[in-house]
Amino acid sequence: MPRKNRRAPEVPLTSPAPVLRERAPAWAGADDGYDVREVAGDKPYICPGCDHPIRPGLRHLVVVPVGDADARRHWHSKCWGSELRRRGFNRA
Repeated sequence: MPRKNRRAPEVPLTSPAPVLRERAPAWAGADDGYDVREVAGDKPYICPGCDHPIRPGLRHLVVVPVGDADARRHWHSKCWGSELRRRGFNRA
């Protein structure tokens, strides 16, 4: 009698709990009029650096111009690093 190969039951993957920090990594602050925080959002955002989505639960940076909270943008960490280099700031 042939043997039956059965697949293991599928277990849904759970995402880790969001890690919320009030401060961004040391390299992310440019001291040029922006407040930068690291967050893990609960809804999708579009990164202005690459125009790709930032998935819910993914840790990313929120960049807020000082004095203009309505102009805040959600960036991938790598995209914000590239933006800082483009503006002439180097990562430490």
